[in-house]
Amino acid sequence: MKPLSKYNAWTGFVGGLLTGLAIYHLGLWINGYSFLSREALERQQALLSELQEENRELTEELFKPVVLDEIDYFGTELPYDSDADARSEVASARQLARESNKFLMVTFGANWCMDCRTLHFNLNREDVQQYTEDRFLFVNVDVGKFNQNTGLASELGISLSKGIPVAIFFDPSGAVIGTTNEGQLEPARRYTSKQILKFVRDIAERSVVLAPDRARVSD
Repeated sequence: MKPLSKYNAWTGFVGGLLTGLAIYHLGLWINGYSFLSREALERQQALLSELQEENRELTEELFKPVVLDEIDYFGTELPYDSDADARSEVASARQLARESNKFLMVTFGANWCMDCRTLHFNLNREDVQQYTEDRFLFVNVDVGKFNQNTGLASELGISLSKGIPVAIFFDPSGAVIGTTNEGQLEPARRYTSKQILKFVRDIAERSVVLAPDRARVSD
């Protein structure tokens, strides 16, 4: 009977182990978890590597001295037209964006604002333009004078309380993606064109509005 006892003990152990594994897998399934395939794991590792590289680049950009000498703040190009019919321009741009299946960025700022001028400069840098030219339309709205176009800003859900520039973004269907009402663009002098590129990519590819110096995170 002794060998039989050992057999029964071993059978009980194996049976208990299999039962435990079954319960474990069932628990994972009930809670929405599943084991990753090798392909899924490799995709996640590749994404993680990409995000780590982006974090490294953003860190380097953040601590690299910002040189503003190349921006001519007193040049002839003034991005904000105080005489423009802003309401009409925004309405036309919204219609054109829907018809051309493009994103729309409406920025409220002023020519006396260095952050506004820097943002405009970086949006027109070659590396950013290569990405945005087929994806975005841009409209600038002047709020440089007392109460100028503040009514339009309020109608669009834009708050000027955190400073300028401040922007609102529409997707190609015309729906609002978000705004920078929390001041994400206010310190635009700190941002490089590479950070602005990541900023517009997050809007177009992920429908999120993050500060340009924030690294992207996986969904």
